[in-house]
Amino acid sequence: MSILDQLNPQQREAVTTIEGPVLIFAGAGSGKTRALTYRIAYMVQEKQIPPWQILAVTFTNKAASEMKERIARLIGDRASQVWAGTFHSVCARLLRRYGEHIGISPNFVIYDETDQQALVKQAMSILDIDAKSYSPTQILYRISSGKNELLGVQEYSRSRKGPFDEVVARVYGRYQEGLRANNALDFDDLLFRTVDLLETKPALREELQARFPYILVDEYQDINYAQYRFIRLLAGTRGNVCVVGDDDQSIYGWRGANVGIILEFQEHFPQATVVKLERNYRSTAKIIECAFEVIRQNETRADKRLWTANPPGDNVVVYEAINEEEEADWVAETIDLQVRAGRARYGDYAVLYRVNAASRNFEQALAARQIPYQIVGGLRFFERSEIKDA
Repeated sequence: MSILDQLNPQQREAVTTIEGPVLIFAGAGSGKTRALTYRIAYMVQEKQIPPWQILAVTFTNKAASEMKERIARLIGDRASQVWAGTFHSVCARLLRRYGEHIGISPNFVIYDETDQQALVKQAMSILDIDAKSYSPTQILYRISSGKNELLGVQEYSRSRKGPFDEVVARVYGRYQEGLRANNALDFDDLLFRTVDLLETKPALREELQARFPYILVDEYQDINYAQYRFIRLLAGTRGNVCVVGDDDQSIYGWRGANVGIILEFQEHFPQATVVKLERNYRSTAKIIECAFEVIRQNETRADKRLWTANPPGDNVVVYEAINEEEEADWVAETIDLQVRAGRARYGDYAVLYRVNAASRNFEQALAARQIPYQIVGGLRFFERSEIKDA
């Protein structure tokens, strides 16, 4: 039985269009991961492409691990030969192997955020810059943003727009000196220096383009300029790059993501094939319709519309509360009434909120009605050490 038999027509097109650039618009719940993993399995199993010629890049270690596991279920041990990982892990491997071409020792250390903060503060101390007047966190954020735009110290200095940027430029220079002295790179350097490697060493670039003739990128709506340049340089003239994403799900602009990159894919790769995965397998029809009416208000978005063969489902309910206490009380009361009437169980409900501080009102409202609850990814408000102390 062919793996293609398990795909809908749009997924099948996404899986079998191997040569040339491919943009897959994958709406929420449309089988994006299945299309990605089946595409790799199809390339290896049915097109006889060596797995070590495939580079699959995603954003989180968890997503990369899940991708590897699902590929392994389809093609077995050969899955381990696919280069699958995050942008940062792939670039770290490349720099450890080839970084000496641009003066990077293969045994470099990678600084985490705590190390970076300490180095920024050290640089500020050397330069006699008051940490109370200029936030080290904000300075580090600006340095990181500069690197994501591929701005080195000199380029950043030339592009500065005000007194704060002038301070950042001075700290940036000292910060880089500190990294070099400690044989260290920060996370942004992993991409920044890899792009530098590919741009300045054409022979090596051609070698790596031949090494990875097939490139897949997940969550393309969330990439920044440095990540785009890395993919563009590695794709070369062959351009066998397949990107998967959905501009409607782009939420990381605050950390440098540029949704314009996915919207301009056909300008960057004029011969691109565009595939739209618009069938949703996860939600009811009313949820899909409600979501579309919200997202269609975006002035700049690709033309697409999710649909589903699932039942219509219940209406979406909107309750406008006067304040956060009433909001939490309404949520708790709704859960309580449904469970008491036998129409639901406590475990059927999930309460989502924007910031951890918002949990307190919900916890108090649930506790008042003796509704059991579990905080996911954090501590209960009343178990936090500072609340216990108070």
